[in-house]
Amino acid sequence: IINIASIGGFIGTFPGFGTYFATKFAVVGLTEALSAEAKEFNVKATVVYPGYFRTNFLDKSSIKLPQNPIDNYASARKSEQLHINEINGNQLGDPNKAAVVFIELAESENPPLHLFMGSDALGLAHTKIEVLQNEISANETLSKSTDF
Repeated sequence: IINIASIGGFIGTFPGFGTYFATKFAVVGLTEALSAEAKEFNVKATVVYPGYFRTNFLDKSSIKLPQNPIDNYASARKSEQLHINEINGNQLGDPNKAAVVFIELAESENPPLHLFMGSDALGLAHTKIEVLQNEISANETLSKSTDF
């Protein structure tokens, strides 16, 4: 089983994409649970976190923006415009190469549970993991303070 999330389902840090990211985080949780539940039947599950791929996904015709934007959400509007005007058309990922990777995953005897697809996704994942490691270390005492 191959489920497609998004790098946004791992990092969740772009203003204006909260609802989209929430659905991708859900795909991750579903896939992790499904992997554990189906393991005894020798069914394997992989969640793929694609980075940016050169498709029409970020095209103005694909993204719905608010008709009456609220001025207080300036960071969300800026992020949306960045994606539409600067990232769109300049994505690193090649959809044809992604298709080859999906075939490889499907044919794999031992596919990974998590696969970050694209160098941009890998970089963002490494950054998030480093942030998490630092936060965990910095708050270890507080985290353990609830134990009996």
